[in-house]
Amino acid sequence: MTPEEFISLYLPLGDGLYRVAYRVLGSRQEAEDAVQDLYIKLWVDLDSLDSIRNPQAWSMTLLRNLCIDRIRARGDRHPAVTLAEDLPDEGPPPSSERLEKTLAAVRALPAKSRELLRLHLVEGLSYQEIAQLTGQSELALRVAFHRLKNKLKSQI
Repeated sequence: MTPEEFISLYLPLGDGLYRVAYRVLGSRQEAEDAVQDLYIKLWVDLDSLDSIRNPQAWSMTLLRNLCIDRIRARGDRHPAVTLAEDLPDEGPPPSSERLEKTLAAVRALPAKSRELLRLHLVEGLSYQEIAQLTGQSELALRVAFHRLKNKLKSQI
């Protein structure tokens, strides 16, 4: 792969890669470092990138592994950021009974389900990006989101 091809295929992925790294690592500095490490790794392997069919998927997979390595290196077992931390401690205005019920239902979900919702709804990641990040299949994620949606609807 030529440097020009690398620039046109891989550099535009930077914003999405950073968002994923930030959400996994919970730190702006660590996310920037992880994305920089990824680009260095890709640049070093420039000659072998011609065989990659999907640069975005390949980059996400490598980034996911780099983030996991960083988490392990700092001794954490789980990413620091969860949806529960993103929600305000105080309740919504009294006139927003439906919003209050929705927030209570989301808070009552298991941490893994809240994290999936955060990645999809707050971060705007696609099923494919979440699948690459979590190691789950897209089909399993679609089923999980369908069940979450039904569970929230029944509670609200």
